[in-house]
Amino acid sequence: MIVSNLKNLEETLPPLHHDMVSNEIFTKEQAKFARVAISILGPGGGAEMHVHPGSEHYFLMIEGKLKVKTDKEEVIVGPGECVLVEDGEPHQVINAHDGVTRYFALACPYPSEWKPFEEDK
Repeated sequence: MIVSNLKNLEETLPPLHHDMVSNEIFTKEQAKFARVAISILGPGGGAEMHVHPGSEHYFLMIEGKLKVKTDKEEVIVGPGECVLVEDGEPHQVINAHDGVTRYFALACPYPSEWKPFEEDK
């Protein structure tokens, strides 16, 4: 068993993200099959449209409002709501209000890469 204290997490910034911190609750070595994090977006924070081939993403809202966009649709979710971004689905997240937005982020399996998404032309 491994226990993590949320007060002692290291702040990270995933590739293609800005104005946010993503605190990994367990390191890649501890949680071998998933990326487990609390993400905190400041006003204007978010990510570019990107994709993680071979990895599903779950965003469970804790505080604020989050816009989640794919290449086909978008939703705005708030506390108590959860979004599943399917394996290989292009997506981006954007803080959808003026305050801080917090959400629990789970990616299974741990993403092997963060690839910018470029639409077919």
